[in-house]
Amino acid sequence: MQQFILGLKHFIAATGFMAKHKLLHYYLFPLLLSILFYIGITAFTLSFAKSITDYLIYQHVPVPNIDSQNIPSFFSFFDANFVQNLTTVIVGLVVFFVAAKISKYLVLIILSPLFAYLSEVVEEKITGTVYPFVLSQFLNDILRGIRIALRNFTIEFLLIGLFTLLGFFIGPFAIFIVPILWVVSAYFYGFSMIDYTCERRRLSVKQGIAFVREHRALAVANGSLYALLDMVPIIGLMVAPINAVVGATTALLDIEKSK
Repeated sequence: MQQFILGLKHFIAATGFMAKHKLLHYYLFPLLLSILFYIGITAFTLSFAKSITDYLIYQHVPVPNIDSQNIPSFFSFFDANFVQNLTTVIVGLVVFFVAAKISKYLVLIILSPLFAYLSEVVEEKITGTVYPFVLSQFLNDILRGIRIALRNFTIEFLLIGLFTLLGFFIGPFAIFIVPILWVVSAYFYGFSMIDYTCERRRLSVKQGIAFVREHRALAVANGSLYALLDMVPIIGLMVAPINAVVGATTALLDIEKSK
């Protein structure tokens, strides 16, 4: 609980830290990239949701026209247009959810060098420690960030698929799956933010995983606020990832100092 509260506190305080040290321009990078992704996601959803719906309906549930006489018996109480529109909305939401989830990890992958550098700058501002630039190490850190993001993405989607499938068999208890999936997503978001500090400590991927598990409450707190803030249009896209990086870095420095 102490680490969880610490994670919330440092995430919220990150904006003040950025303003104090004149680092606010970092907010522009995730904002611009996220806007491009969400424009693409919206266009993709609008373009393909209806096409996917038409394929599903006409291939598997033949509904050629509004004429309700042509609807299969188990859909006989629906108007054909209602069936098609409802299916389009459901398919659109699923497509948008998956694409938005993928875009978050793409932001983490593409901006990984920036986030790693920002985490380093934050530590330098607090401790005065200067890390010399070494190109080979910088490239290794980029590859490590991509590897971690892909690992987390794969595991998270496997767990989402597993728990979603489980929800079909446990009836009303499926409602408990929603908070479980929230914690899972939050943990993996926070994982990526904490791993930038692991990079600077020269921990291996295996050691980094163990380190994050040791600080899992901090990861969940950091990732939860990231996910919540990311839902806020424009402002959330700009602030959430930067505050997550800065908040994770300052929280870990606080923990190290207390030890």
